[in-house]
Amino acid sequence: MITGIRLKEKVKPYAKRIQGISHPIRLSILYLLAYKDFPLHEIAENLDYSQNLVSHHISTLLTSGWVEKKKWKQYVYYHLKTRVLFDWYPLFTGTPLEKEVISKKLY
Repeated sequence: MITGIRLKEKVKPYAKRIQGISHPIRLSILYLLAYKDFPLHEIAENLDYSQNLVSHHISTLLTSGWVEKKKWKQYVYYHLKTRVLFDWYPLFTGTPLEKEVISKKLY
C-alpha cells in the first residue's frame, strides 16, 4: 500500500479524467458516443442543447482524454476513446480489489 505524496502522484491523472466527466451533459455525450460516432450538430440535436454549449463540453472531454475527433467529408465526428475505460486498472494494481476481480473474473 502506498500513501502520502506517492499516492497523490498516482491518483492525479485519474482525478483529471474524473473531472472531465463531472457534468451531466458530458456524461450524456459519452452515453451517445457509446452507440456511435456523431458530429457536433447531431449530438446537440439528440441532447436538445445549443451547439455552443455542447461544443464547450466536448472540448472538456477532448482535453481530459475521453473523446477524440476525426474529420470525415465536411464534418468533424466525435468518438469515445474506449481504451480510456480500461485505463483505470493500473490505479488498483496490487490492491485487494484487484485480487478479488481477478479471482472472480468480474472484468
